[in-house]
Amino acid sequence: MIDYLTGKLVAVYPEAVVIEVGGFGLRVQVPPSLAATLPQPGETIRLHTYLAVRNDAMELFGFADELDRTVFLHLLGVSGIGPRTALTVVGWLGTRRLLTAILQEDTSLLVTVPGIGVKSARRIVVELRDRLEKQQLMVAGDGSTSGTAAQREALAALISLGYTARDAGEALNRVPDQNAGPADLVKSALRILSAG
Repeated sequence: MIDYLTGKLVAVYPEAVVIEVGGFGLRVQVPPSLAATLPQPGETIRLHTYLAVRNDAMELFGFADELDRTVFLHLLGVSGIGPRTALTVVGWLGTRRLLTAILQEDTSLLVTVPGIGVKSARRIVVELRDRLEKQQLMVAGDGSTSGTAAQREALAALISLGYTARDAGEALNRVPDQNAGPADLVKSALRILSAG
């Protein structure tokens, strides 16, 4: 697999870019939301990539960061979701909103994505929710992957104690001192969780 590309941006289209790498112009499919934020042609850019190989074609898909690509790869594991659909979902909702929708089982948000119907939305939630929680892609109650190192460490500790990422994240969000160390965050969150 081609893990990432670094090269000169040659052209930007609504759903693809051309990057010159070692004298070759590589066409990379990207979400329109990413294409809109790229610098002017001539600048050097770096994209995390996924190479889809089919009988009749090879296509490169590019993402601004590792998390976007990871979520894209998870979507590819859902039955009936191909690379272009997965790219559309990531680009349309953004990773943060997508993760939140999956965590909260919000199929009404998922069906706003072109090409995603009610059945596909349900499959995405059913097939990905537990998997994403186990891999701790859900951080804090809002589904964000931001947070301090202490908060991420506290979340991992709570999950290792048997709490779901959703419950642990919600408890951590309610801790009064958000700047506390991991141990104090865990203690405070456990008090909140035991209080119900």
